[in-house]
Amino acid sequence: MNIINRSCLKFVVPRQFKLLMLLAMLFVLPFSNVNAKNSISDEFPVVAYAVDLRVQVMPIDSLKSLAKEVAASGFNTLIMEWEATYPYEKHSIISNKYAYTRAELKGFIKYAEGLGLDVIPLQQNLGHSEYILMHERYAYLRADKNDYAQVDPTRLNEARELFTELYADMLSTHNSQYVHIGGDEARILDCDRCKKAWGKDGEELGKSKLYVQYMKMIAEIVTAQGKTPLLWADMILAHPEAIADMPKNVIYIDWNYGWAFDRRGENPVNIIKEHGLKFWGATALRSGPDDYHVTTWNKHMKNQDRYVNYAKDAGFGGIVLTSWSTSGVYGYNWFNPGEVVELFPLRQVYPHAYPNDGFRMNMQAFISSVKQGETYIPDQFAVQYAQERFGLTKHQAKKLWDILSSDNLNNIVSVGSVSMSGKKGLSDKKRNVNKVLRDVRAIQGELAKIVPNKNQKEFAHYQMQIDFREFYLSFRQIQDVVQSESFNEQNKILAINQLEKLLARADKLNRRFESLFAGALHKSDMTTLNDYRNKKIKYLYQRLTKSK
Repeated sequence: MNIINRSCLKFVVPRQFKLLMLLAMLFVLPFSNVNAKNSISDEFPVVAYAVDLRVQVMPIDSLKSLAKEVAASGFNTLIMEWEATYPYEKHSIISNKYAYTRAELKGFIKYAEGLGLDVIPLQQNLGHSEYILMHERYAYLRADKNDYAQVDPTRLNEARELFTELYADMLSTHNSQYVHIGGDEARILDCDRCKKAWGKDGEELGKSKLYVQYMKMIAEIVTAQGKTPLLWADMILAHPEAIADMPKNVIYIDWNYGWAFDRRGENPVNIIKEHGLKFWGATALRSGPDDYHVTTWNKHMKNQDRYVNYAKDAGFGGIVLTSWSTSGVYGYNWFNPGEVVELFPLRQVYPHAYPNDGFRMNMQAFISSVKQGETYIPDQFAVQYAQERFGLTKHQAKKLWDILSSDNLNNIVSVGSVSMSGKKGLSDKKRNVNKVLRDVRAIQGELAKIVPNKNQKEFAHYQMQIDFREFYLSFRQIQDVVQSESFNEQNKILAINQLEKLLARADKLNRRFESLFAGALHKSDMTTLNDYRNKKIKYLYQRLTKSK
């Protein structure tokens, strides 16, 4: 029998233990469900910020500034919707002019992980697939000949082949245990091939089975690569009939931006009780009806309060703050039927500007709502934030929130006639553009009196947003006359005069915008956004002056 020296035992065992631990860490940590940074909330192990790069693409340094800001704020996860900015290898035609290099992307992920952020990739595969389906190489997967939003859900084998390759590529650059497989707003479940696939099930069960069959296939692709699939929950809540056939490892993310909890058709709480599913929740920092001249501050700040508390009570395992640069609906510039030249987002929202972002208050409101033991009341939070962040008095801070939360900054102003109404003109109640414009100009004056003592670049975004709103309404005021039945030659001369002044103002706004977003957006992207904002003004001016 061998006798072990006790002094050797004291040395050898810890050394072996350390070696085993090191090996375990090297093997396990990249695939762990536990984020590198502890959560700020006992209720939500995952506190995520979703980055939308469909349009308004941030240069890599700005993207790193975003990661630094969200990590410092208390998030422990990023969900990256790279879309066409991802540098695909085998399918490089998908990558657009703003695509990051592989070195940039890997460097960003390493940087974000170093901040304690788990970086989860999001790869759409059914709805919101325009950036793939616009290319003729993938025309065989289109569900509609005139709408490239969606893959045909009946083309299982063909889709499986493509998305196995796309997910393998994306997962080769990311270390997270999770991968987001999208699945939201997949509305084409009633194409001719879809209806045939329903068989005798009928529309309700047929749509549910079709959707579940397709997303089950996608979930199995990523599961086979050792990952846990995340899925937007809207479609399964609307069509829950076949939900029992979904893989049990899927985590559903219910996105709710201020509406009833059962708006989709089924309340997530009921689904969880019946089927034992895992859910996360999601609120929004930017979403509809936001536009370049509309930011619904009041709606979003209340959303952080009401929905986060709902998600806590419902037992959700994670919470996500989304921020959408566009609606995700596109128009097309066609060359020939089936041959698209370019996609145009139907709505673009006021951009982010890291490291001096104009939406920071809302982000911090979300964090305050999520944090353990904190009480979040939207208007009180806004006032406290303005005092601490900008060095304002309590009176000034309250005035700032009154300005940002004013309905005049986001209500709809109609001109001409109401769409599809059958009525030629507007009622006096509907003809409100002049009043709203007067009110917004009064708000401009009130905001000009508030001078921040610090963080002036962040505060400047509030001024820019409201100036954009006033500029938009000034154009609508001209349109209100031009689109009326009483429009005549005298009105025309006046309108041309006003449009010329507006175009001169546009140049100044363009320069301010470019200065404010320097480094946060690409120069060409800023030019696109300026053109987008001013295009209708130029078109109307050309029409009235008969400019050739």
